Amino acid sequence: MKYILVLLIIVFLSGCTTVVPPVTEYRIVTSKPNFVKNDGVCRDKSLKVAQPFSQSSLMSKDMNYAQGETKQYAYSQAQWSESPNIFVGAELLNHIRATKLFKSVLNSKSRTKSDLILEINIEDFMQYFNEDSTKSYCSVVIELTLLDSKNSKVIATQNFKARVDAKTLDANGGVEALSKALEKVIAQSVKWIGGVCK
Repeated sequence: MKYILVLLIIVFLSGCTTVVPPVTEYRIVTSKPNFVKNDGVCRDKSLKVAQPFSQSSLMSKDMNYAQGETKQYAYSQAQWSESPNIFVGAELLNHIRATKLFKSVLNSKSRTKSDLILEINIEDFMQYFNEDSTKSYCSVVIELTLLDSKNSKVIATQNFKARVDAKTLDANGGVEALSKALEKVIAQSVKWIGGVCK
């Protein structure tokens, strides 16, 4: 009788448990930064890369996508390892450092004063689907503003954008397309910064 009772309890408890599918974490991977030869005026200046501005959805680890004109959803089994706001700023910082355009490139948490400040505004970082989910593309739009830190005067400002079609209609395809789009935007950004510093 005891064995039957124990068996019934085990069966009852196993029926109450739910299986939660694992959540896959994704990160953006761009190509290795390239060195850019620079003999311009910025070679002797320091640059601080400010924490990017963005909408609140890009400050969380939720991986969102849009469908049609007005609908937006979050993937239930996929999320970012870090918020897009953090890794977009980090990727841009690393690429600017690798170019050696400046004497030093500081992150936003540095207490050291810099000659110049680079403000980043992430306007778009999203995977888009058409209404019947048969096509998908990813869009990255970033606005950069270079400031003189002594007087907060705007030296130059520019908007950069890239759109890449997703190879697969899922989170994995979106991450791959977003990586390529961000890589294009960063390449444009670094070239622009180098031009501004001539």
